[in-house]
Amino acid sequence: MKKNTRYILITLIVAVVLGGAIAALLLTQPEAEEETSSSSSTSSSTDISVFSYEDADIESITVKNPDGELKILTRTETVEASSSEDEDSSSEPEEKTVFYLDGIDEDLQSTSSVSTLAGYGTSLSATSEIGNKEDLSLAEYGLDSPEVTVTTVLKDGTETSYSIGDQSPISGYYILYGDKVYVALASDTLYKTPLDFVNMTVLSITPPESDDSSTEATNEYTSFNFSGTNFPQEVKIVPDTESLTATFRLTEPYEVSANTTTLNNIVTSIESLTATSVAAVDPTEEQLEEYGLKDPAVRMSFTVNGESYTLLSGKVEDSKQYVMLDGVDVVYVFGQDAVSSWADATLFTVRDSFVWLQMITEVNKLTVETPDKTDVFTLTRTENEESSTEDNTVYDYTVKGTDGQDITYQGVFTTYYQTIIGVQLLDETTETTVSGDPMLRVTYEFYEGGSPKVVEFYSIGNRRCLVKVDDEVVGVVSESLIQDIIDNTEIVLQNKSVDPDDEESE
Repeated sequence: MKKNTRYILITLIVAVVLGGAIAALLLTQPEAEEETSSSSSTSSSTDISVFSYEDADIESITVKNPDGELKILTRTETVEASSSEDEDSSSEPEEKTVFYLDGIDEDLQSTSSVSTLAGYGTSLSATSEIGNKEDLSLAEYGLDSPEVTVTTVLKDGTETSYSIGDQSPISGYYILYGDKVYVALASDTLYKTPLDFVNMTVLSITPPESDDSSTEATNEYTSFNFSGTNFPQEVKIVPDTESLTATFRLTEPYEVSANTTTLNNIVTSIESLTATSVAAVDPTEEQLEEYGLKDPAVRMSFTVNGESYTLLSGKVEDSKQYVMLDGVDVVYVFGQDAVSSWADATLFTVRDSFVWLQMITEVNKLTVETPDKTDVFTLTRTENEESSTEDNTVYDYTVKGTDGQDITYQGVFTTYYQTIIGVQLLDETTETTVSGDPMLRVTYEFYEGGSPKVVEFYSIGNRRCLVKVDDEVVGVVSESLIQDIIDNTEIVLQNKSVDPDDEESE
């Protein structure tokens, strides 16, 4: 046989063999595809639609759970169609079904939470079917005495109801609907109380839009007023545009810088104020008493961006604090740490911790008195024409002591002055009366005139001094610091620095 002929026969044989194999594959392929298709269909159609209604057909949905009953009602709202770019085309307003919880002011409700709950009454899809209830022991599925029942009433009077039993070991809960038991997904939403559907956002304060894109918009606070059982006297706080150390200052019951850290913490707290839960809606007098809000510890009124608000803080219980927003009849519950900056505030916490911070450049006379003697420091300022500009006047300062002796201003007097204004309060006090002469009295007088500022320190024992500013008790300080000031006065009168390390000491 010729070589070429042999190759042709081999090729034909191979083709026949391959053709048979291909044919075999082709013959068996549809059956395999059918199995794949069937398997795919089963996995993608796991949900069984038990019932489904249009929102517009719903009259009411009632959920009964161990804590009571939730009843959802519906109303129709007209929604304006969004404007179209095509001026000639116009859309008709649309009708929208709104779900709301019966028994609670609709304005207080969390719309999204109520809608989520309503979803369990508008449709039900099961992940699997267990069987007919006649063939099953309902007790095994927790369906003999179900904890939750959902009942939907349509506007045509049709009523649909299903019950929820135990949790399935695989996923979801056992559901009894009609005469069948299913497994379907459910959530803790069905186990909530009406109070759980109150909107937890108490305040959300955002800066107004600014026409100047180059300037970052900020909230503008124009006042804070504090009263309540924590404040025997009303405290008023306003912005301070002149202080170098504080952005706010107290004007009542006396003038002093506000505590910058406290005010910043208060602002941070109230600008995004969201409760963890709700204790009561439309609280009774008994409930207000129970939660400490009949006579609130703190009543803080403030004005921001032209709007005024008042917050009330009540009792602290298990690290929780009860709070109300004036004008909203809801008792909110917060973690104490989230609101303590204002809810537990006192005069001591909102004022600056320094007894009295007074800029030295404004003082032209400082009188330091003890029961034994009186010393006077007279300050003089002279314009430095070389350093001054049209917009800024620079002064040179000189100081004379009680007997007219010269005292070095920088390093000697300034260091001594810092020990006087550096005294900080240790605590507030309920004591309001003192007897005898003060251990130390410091009087400030000013270049620009006005009433002198008088700060007095009275020894009250236990190494403490009671402090009065312009005859108002402001707190307690360490007696040793006051004794240091008295001792330092003798040193500075000798034109020596009270700081031994000061190189300018003479």
